[in-house]
Amino acid sequence: MEIQKIFNTTKEEIESKKFNIFIAVCLGNKFFLNKNSINKENIKKYLDLAFGNTKEKVIFLIADKIQVTNFFVRNKHSSREYSLRRVFRDGAKIKKELQEFVKTLPKEKQNKIKIIQWEDYEKEDIFCKDTAKIVYEKFNNNSKFRKYIFDTIKTTMTDRPFKEKQYWEMCNYILDEFSLVYSGLVYENDYYGLFFYPQMDSTAYFIEDIKNSKIFPELNKKLPKEKVALAIVN
Repeated sequence: MEIQKIFNTTKEEIESKKFNIFIAVCLGNKFFLNKNSINKENIKKYLDLAFGNTKEKVIFLIADKIQVTNFFVRNKHSSREYSLRRVFRDGAKIKKELQEFVKTLPKEKQNKIKIIQWEDYEKEDIFCKDTAKIVYEKFNNNSKFRKYIFDTIKTTMTDRPFKEKQYWEMCNYILDEFSLVYSGLVYENDYYGLFFYPQMDSTAYFIEDIKNSKIFPELNKKLPKEKVALAIVN
């Protein structure tokens, strides 16, 4: 397991342990999950690399609630209410498995690991509410930005064709995760400024371009000064 690509930081900064590190475990991510149970081998490899490079702490963020639209769109016979119950149930299961896995680690490592779900992140983080308001307003009022989001979601959802209405519904996913990918997260007064993730996709490239003012520089000026570093690890 190695760092393959780096964005918004340098190898030297990572190796100097400048950042606390967060790892997002998304429902359905086959790198971290095997039929909705954690892949202990990959989790361990990620933790080993994280502890070799983190400032002090590592946090797992289980991206469950944010997946409700994704689950609803991909399962046409389910209701939104059922979809929400399903993602919460899956998230709780993953959290329990991660907690059990962490208990097998040395005590000094256990004390440096946090495991949270999406609602915990929403309640604690200092960036997500304000950033969500900014990007939703941009989406609703700027046709160019709206088209960028729509085109990005279309290039991300490539496993099968969807109706145009479904692509529009999925635009919310990018808007809801925007703050995390842009600024990182704060939990219990600790800032986690380095994001470990297994792969890039169109959404990540889109947000990186906004971070660097390659597109929508006027939006960049409204967003937080804190810009998370990203390392692709696989």
